[in-house]
Amino acid sequence: MDEFTCPRCGEQEQLRGEAIDGDETRRRIHCEACEASWVRDLHVCPECDSHNVFDERRPLYQKARGVQQSIISMFTVQVCADCGWTNAAGDARRGWTNDDR
Repeated sequence: MDEFTCPRCGEQEQLRGEAIDGDETRRRIHCEACEASWVRDLHVCPECDSHNVFDERRPLYQKARGVQQSIISMFTVQVCADCGWTNAAGDARRGWTNDDR
């Protein structure tokens, strides 16, 4: 199950996260649909050990006619705000790899 899906009701939209006092590495997630809450760890950058890693939505393109490209889907990659590391080295399904931007 995706960590951004409520484990109780499956909700993905009505989720709210908040910092836990004194803990920079974890967040408490609260589902506004069913009132469930749980704690999740933040992503850690494998390059610089920063916890300043966020999710970014990117388009997936497919060649259409000639040189045109069409967006066929969106995917999520993790990006480190401190060093610029991302796990999108060509294909987001490959996992945590370094992308030389």
